[in-house]
Amino acid sequence: MKQRFLGRSGLRVSELCLGAMTFGQDTDEATAHRILDTFTEAGGTFVDTADVYHRGVSEEIVGRWLKGRRRDDLVIATKVFGTMGESPNAG
Repeated sequence: MKQRFLGRSGLRVSELCLGAMTFGQDTDEATAHRILDTFTEAGGTFVDTADVYHRGVSEEIVGRWLKGRRRDDLVIATKVFGTMGESPNAG
């Protein structure tokens, strides 16, 4: 898979970014791990997740998958936006 620079940051990422929005909701953890394995075996290095994807479960699944892997070989993009609950501190 081809790599590109992300804007003018100097950060190199794969041309394709794997979205993890369904991990933990429509996609169970074992399937998510197989998807991540397939993506990285094809040369993918860029994964997108967010704290609001299934109330943080997507990030947890990606984190467990990352354990034992070379973290410096991957770019994990996450977002901190949106409400995860009703209380003022739910963030």
